[in-house]
Amino acid sequence: MYEGRLVRLRPLEWADAERYREWVNDASLASLVDRFRPVTLDEHRRWYESVTTSESVVMFAVDDRESGSFLGCVWLYGVDLRHLRAEVRILLGKTVGKGRGTDALRTLANVAFERQGLQKLWAEVLDTNAPALAAFEKAGFRKEGLLQSDRFVDGARRDVVRFGLRPGESGASASD
Repeated sequence: MYEGRLVRLRPLEWADAERYREWVNDASLASLVDRFRPVTLDEHRRWYESVTTSESVVMFAVDDRESGSFLGCVWLYGVDLRHLRAEVRILLGKTVGKGRGTDALRTLANVAFERQGLQKLWAEVLDTNAPALAAFEKAGFRKEGLLQSDRFVDGARRDVVRFGLRPGESGASASD
């Protein structure tokens, strides 16, 4: 278990994954995380099994420190031990604008750099996902590029912002 200022990261459990599936299948959230169709229960079970057993995935449930309630998930995906890097992914349910996403990203960055020995984190965020763009920037991630018309979402081409973070850049002790 890892403590942030506002959140706690802990191992993902099946009950958390079920709640996460509800959010991924919610149309208002699905388009922000580039889902184009609902996730079936069988697909979800296979996904859960793969992320909880994979050596290249480090996944956490995110809980609110004050209330203990489950907020969502944050994880390192495609951990590359040769190049000491990983992609960061995050989905918090309907918790927007309260600093918890930023804190979850900072806490995960600390785990990645201090515990996993990684030297680079990166993320791709749809340019229409304002809460995620703000959370990554506040967590110290820097814009490294723009992938123009990279995704087809909700009937239109969308740009994707590429973020990067190296040790010492996370601003883990900075206030929001």
